[in-house]
Amino acid sequence: MRYMPVDGFLFSLRLQDRGVNVMRVFYGAAIQGNRNRSRRHHLHRILIDTIKTVGCEVVSEHTIGSDFDETASLLSKSLGPLPPVGMGRTVFVRNRMIEFIESDISAAIFEVSVPSLGTGIEIAHAYLRPRLGLPELPILALCEKEFWPNNLSSMVRGLTQDAYPRFSVGEFASVEEACALVKDFLCEAKGWGCRRKET
Repeated sequence: MRYMPVDGFLFSLRLQDRGVNVMRVFYGAAIQGNRNRSRRHHLHRILIDTIKTVGCEVVSEHTIGSDFDETASLLSKSLGPLPPVGMGRTVFVRNRMIEFIESDISAAIFEVSVPSLGTGIEIAHAYLRPRLGLPELPILALCEKEFWPNNLSSMVRGLTQDAYPRFSVGEFASVEEACALVKDFLCEAKGWGCRRKET
């Protein structure tokens, strides 16, 4: 089975025109922990485009930045004007990311192949939402097989479906596999029937 490509942006507009609530998704991944942002930004771009293909809105696309300046520009698009570089900006971005996760999003997707303290904190805020009286979220953690020598952290791998039924880890060996995992996850989270064709 293979998904037929759909222009996600235009599909979202068509849904909005018809009065359909478009699903808002948080996408998180390593930025500071990645020694070279350009090494993974292409993957984040493809995954974010895939989220849009299913007709969803991504609340921030800052992870597709290939360097510091592009990341800052993308952050300003989703967060508004950024404070000057320094602690004020750091606190502002951190607080706004947490506000996104604790907002009216419907799902969260994290690319966790590169270890990241920041992404780990975002994941914790996402799966602990019920303790704040917020609705539980479906959460997908994507991990590329054999990408990191020490494998996925026990703090993520240990979030079992028994304890957290709406949390899942999806392992992929190719970009195509990652995209398929994202589409399946979002279709199930929304209860949509994705358009497919036989291969």
